[in-house]
Amino acid sequence: MTLRGIPVLHYDGLGTSPPPDVNARLASHWVTPVSLGWQLVSIRECGHRVVRLYDAWARRDDGDQPGHTPVVLTFDEGRAADYEVAFPLLLAAGVRAEFFINTSRVGQPGYLTWSRISEMQRAAMSFQSHSHSHGPLTALPPQLLRNEVRTSKRVIEDHTGRGVNFLAAPFGLVDRRVIDEVREAGYKAVCASGGWPAQPRGAVVNRVTVLRDTSETQFGAILAREPRGYLPGVARALRMRLLHRVALKLRPPGLDGQVWPQR
Repeated sequence: MTLRGIPVLHYDGLGTSPPPDVNARLASHWVTPVSLGWQLVSIRECGHRVVRLYDAWARRDDGDQPGHTPVVLTFDEGRAADYEVAFPLLLAAGVRAEFFINTSRVGQPGYLTWSRISEMQRAAMSFQSHSHSHGPLTALPPQLLRNEVRTSKRVIEDHTGRGVNFLAAPFGLVDRRVIDEVREAGYKAVCASGGWPAQPRGAVVNRVTVLRDTSETQFGAILAREPRGYLPGVARALRMRLLHRVALKLRPPGLDGQVWPQR
């Protein structure tokens, strides 16, 4: 059985281990440079084409062309490793990627700077929004949600001179209110971590998270759009949504949605 849609790969962290400011429980999200290297080789050897997220989203079909399925590469957080690790590997492979950045963190230690972002952009890398300060958007009151969504878009566009079409929701948490706010702000869609292949022109772009322990077999299944490549990610996304609902119920009053650990 082959799933319909386009694989949008989601990388949350790069390196041999997470930096000190990251919760240790997220170590599984840190993909080593060696792993990213063989994954880029695998994409090429399997005959897939890396395309821009906008081009994948705007398609009139679902990419169902055996052996020629388009693939999208996305990297979240805007950490320095995006420049130091991902950028050289992407250049060597001759492919492009989308980088989703938290605008409040640009220039901080361990994160991208605007000068590095400009260098990467000149090499055809694309920069999109990961919100302004990485709060869980589904937990924010209306005005804070609006500020998170619109501030990041404006700041990126002001610095890069390019339009920002997509927002990757922190923690992959999305609801109808977030979708509506994102569309009203002028984005094409919001990216989640739902695990399944993405459907063109959807209000939500599903992504499949690549983890440290993603094997060559599972990665091949993801590229081939086989269910076994996606089911672990779907299960993780369901657990995340459940934990979020519990956290909201237990939240003390007056926290303005800050109920999730930063990473």
